[in-house]
This record gives sequence, structure tokens and C-alpha cells, in this order.
Amino acid sequence: MKEAGEILHVIKGNKVIAKVKFPIKLGLTVYDIRRKPIGQIIDIFGPVKSPYVEIEVGEQDPKKLVNSPIYILPKAKNVRGSDKNERR
Repeated sequence: MKEAGEILHVIKGNKVIAKVKFPIKLGLTVYDIRRKPIGQIIDIFGPVKSPYVEIEVGEQDPKKLVNSPIYILPKAKNVRGSDKNERR
């Protein structure tokens, strides 16, 4: 897991605002320290090098997440398997 940033505060509708350390993609799922999913990124705003993100929180209480770090899982590498139709 890679630490992406920190949750700053709660906004309406079970959502939180987080400051992230690097550019991040929309729709990405963010996790807490125990690898439990917090929610998905639904908006990105602010400076490109250090943006803010809006996260729609799933099952956790958003108020308990304030000041906690958020993490992303590393991108899975494409592994080439043996495929009968694959050209050599």
C-alpha cells in the first residue's frame, strides 16, 4: 500500500475532503491503514502537484476518519500468461 494523503474534514452527504501528495485518478478506491476500503474518489480539485480529493465514504463513519491517512493499492502489473491464440 502507498500512503496517498490525509482526510481533512467531512462535508454533506457522507463525503470527506482529503489532501493528497500526488496526482490521483477519479474512481480510484482509497483504503485505511487496515486495508479496509474507505470509499471512491469522486472529484479532484486544487493545484495539480498537490490536489484535494472528494471521497464518497462507503460503510465507515466519516467523522471518525478525520485526520487519518488514506492509502491506495499499487497498480497490478500486467502479467503475460500463456495463451494458445497468442502470437510468438
